[in-house]
Amino acid sequence: MMRPNKVQDFSFHHLIRGIILIGFMLLLFKLLLTNNISLLIAPKMIRFIYFTLFICLILGVLLIIRGSSGKDHSYHCDCDGDHTYPSSFGKSVFLYLLFIIPITTGFLFSNNVLGSSVAMNRTIKLGATSQPSKQIKTLNNSSKLQSSSNTNKSNTSTNPQSVLDNQPEPLTQKEYDALKNKILKANTINIDDNQYVNIMNIIQDNLNAMIGKTVTTKGFVYREKEFMQNQIIVARFGITCCVADASVYGMMAKGEVAALPKDKWVQVTGKIEQTQFNGETIPVIKINQLSNITAPQQPYVFDLGIKIE
Repeated sequence: MMRPNKVQDFSFHHLIRGIILIGFMLLLFKLLLTNNISLLIAPKMIRFIYFTLFICLILGVLLIIRGSSGKDHSYHCDCDGDHTYPSSFGKSVFLYLLFIIPITTGFLFSNNVLGSSVAMNRTIKLGATSQPSKQIKTLNNSSKLQSSSNTNKSNTSTNPQSVLDNQPEPLTQKEYDALKNKILKANTINIDDNQYVNIMNIIQDNLNAMIGKTVTTKGFVYREKEFMQNQIIVARFGITCCVADASVYGMMAKGEVAALPKDKWVQVTGKIEQTQFNGETIPVIKINQLSNITAPQQPYVFDLGIKIE
């Protein structure tokens, strides 16, 4: 049996919901304009933010026009669910504050880069079990915290537009094998943020061949509770889509590091050795050179994996 139409003045609800959508659109626009969006999501997701911004603008404007028209709007629903608007002013305030407070907070407070306080609540693995090539050929590598190194094509541009647009593409298996051969032949390995996770996997899976090579890496200082005073992790957060799926990557380093505060960004150079930690054999840098650096404009690396052809 059809329910009778319920005629009410919903102008207030339409107006406030339109304002909330416009506020959310403006917040996204601010994040895009300041490039702070790169601290929240991977560059490949930016296209969806533009789409969301456009939809929020259209829907917000339509709701504001409807809410300010001064007309009564009929509301009815023939389903069994309850889709009515809040029945009292107090309930309305509570409901809309759930959206208004986060939007306001986004405008008032600056964005923070993930650091040790987040890392200590994530699964952190120093080293990873070797993976067969069939398991490696996925878009998301399963290893967590490992060693860091690089090829000679270092590219750490801090151009704001490159931060948003230039997320590297996943390697093919052929490209991955070529990168692996280049690293195995090199005596000096430098960080390449573009292939950070892939290179860490290569070092870990070929650790015996990496002993004695010189590696340079940078990241923030992180310590496990079990570490000695001369041990740190030079860590980076790697993301696939957004900071919610961020994992901690990096390499253990040992040397005169007792005075370094947590979350301090450093660059270290030294010889690769191996050690045991929590029953696993992992790489460790014996530090020859250490310098304090400022955090890069894009502090995160991207967990790209291997592209299946």
